[in-house]
Amino acid sequence: MSGLVPGSFPRLVARAFEELDRNRSIFGLDARKFVVQPPRHDTTVSIHKRKAGAPLGPSAGPHTQMAQNIVLSWLAGSRVIELKTVQILDSLAIPRPCIDLHSVALNVEWSQELRIEQSLEEYVKASMLIAMLAHSFKVEPSCIFDMSVGYDLRGLRSERMVAFMQSMRHARRYVDAFRSTIPARWGHLRGLDFAADIAPGVTVSTFHGCPVSEIERIADFLMADMDLDCTIKLNPTLLGQVAVREIVHDRLGFTDIRIPSSAFRNDPTFDEAAEIVRRLQLRARELGRGFAIKLTNTLVVENRSGFLPASEKLAYLSGAPLHVVAMHLVRLFRKTFGEGLPISFSAGIDRTNYPDAVSLGLAPVTVCTDLLKQGGYARLHAYTDELQTRMDAARTPTLREFSRSGNLDAYVDSLDSDPRYCAGRTRHPSRKTGAALGPFDCATCDLCIAACPNDAIFVLPSLDGRFAFREKHQLAVQAEWCNDCGNCETFCPDVGAPNRTKLRLFIHEDDWKADAPRDAYLVHHKGTRCRIGGVEISYDSCDRDSEAFTTMHYLRHAVFDPEHVNSINCLALEER
Repeated sequence: MSGLVPGSFPRLVARAFEELDRNRSIFGLDARKFVVQPPRHDTTVSIHKRKAGAPLGPSAGPHTQMAQNIVLSWLAGSRVIELKTVQILDSLAIPRPCIDLHSVALNVEWSQELRIEQSLEEYVKASMLIAMLAHSFKVEPSCIFDMSVGYDLRGLRSERMVAFMQSMRHARRYVDAFRSTIPARWGHLRGLDFAADIAPGVTVSTFHGCPVSEIERIADFLMADMDLDCTIKLNPTLLGQVAVREIVHDRLGFTDIRIPSSAFRNDPTFDEAAEIVRRLQLRARELGRGFAIKLTNTLVVENRSGFLPASEKLAYLSGAPLHVVAMHLVRLFRKTFGEGLPISFSAGIDRTNYPDAVSLGLAPVTVCTDLLKQGGYARLHAYTDELQTRMDAARTPTLREFSRSGNLDAYVDSLDSDPRYCAGRTRHPSRKTGAALGPFDCATCDLCIAACPNDAIFVLPSLDGRFAFREKHQLAVQAEWCNDCGNCETFCPDVGAPNRTKLRLFIHEDDWKADAPRDAYLVHHKGTRCRIGGVEISYDSCDRDSEAFTTMHYLRHAVFDPEHVNSINCLALEER
């Protein structure tokens, strides 16, 4: 694969506003699933003394790496967005596929796939585009960006990481540079007062097995030297080897999940972590900074999925069983620290248990695994509805009142026997039909579109005449936004993987060439080319009776027809 390539800011602006005008959607999300207007009950929450319109948001992960998926999260109701973890090692080769949702949720990814400087630009672009859309909807963004950084003190003190964190606090030169590229059609938005302090807070992600003393030094550095409010993400191993295995294996019945002893060997014990938290609370007060903990990181397990690369001996578990483990840790911390320690929560959150977590005073409450399922970002709409319904039932008009309504002991005790979290209730997202997936032949169920966290899969229209599809439409992949995570294959009912089989389209020649020898099409207003079986073919020199010519001829019409607004043809929109 050639690697992720961020979209230019003018292309993102053009697509968002053109698509909204013509299709009543943005980046493929139907406007009926937008949550941009304030809900009937006040869901405002304070995070480190900063206001957000709701405690909901995506976790640091596949949904917060690119500008378009951050914007999608906001459109769907997220108001506290934990950005993808950035670290000094920014040229890693992540194994593929890296996400497996066939039963429990497993992954083998753990860091950003962009260069540090690209990540910074993506976050600035997302912040600006959210501000532009909020202005158009006549609402306040009411949104907090939270940095996520890792993984050790040496890396965080490096020149490039320090520059990244400083620029996230003082991004004026980036804002002004992007402001000047807003297309003329939306030139009236150039004068908006875009925020330059993109993310005044940070969540620290440390390696599994990070030494206790290292965690404390990292937090002190970020609060004292970098002047950041700080949240420390802690591992589920704090509960102890016996307790974790008892919950996962004996109570929930996930006997096929093997948790290696090495996962606990180098992690701090709960008592050690509690001492760190006490000292950091005091240090934060001295510095006038906010401090919180986040529960929890993923759980290290043996990779036995059969879908993730066999070269990876370990994988990281999230989803339903992690929710139960993490809630037991919440109870342990509350018994130790009372209500004085702010707790951010992320583990197996879905629309049903989101209000439960909020009612326990947890904030923010972030989600990842559920957004990788059928519906994708559109699933967040139901989170807001469910919270409003629960606030109605509790007769609590404000989140401040509702967040005191939960009973922690009763909730945690109920989880161990709740069938929603037990083995046997996790199902394969789809059943394969046995039909082979083809470039222009699939079930057109469109499940892969929503399952893609990067918004890389989109609809190709059926055109009258020489190239009319047997089905209503077909699908294509914007290859520069696809990182081959494998999630689309999990949900596709046909045999095959959309990211590998459907038409893969590039708009940058260098990226198209770097992707060789994989089959792919280069779509550009200056000419259309393809690479089939390792051979490069141009439109003008191609055999007119060949399938390659027919496909390129179709793309010249479908992609650059202004009636069809998608992630590829916005190049044409930008050129106009």
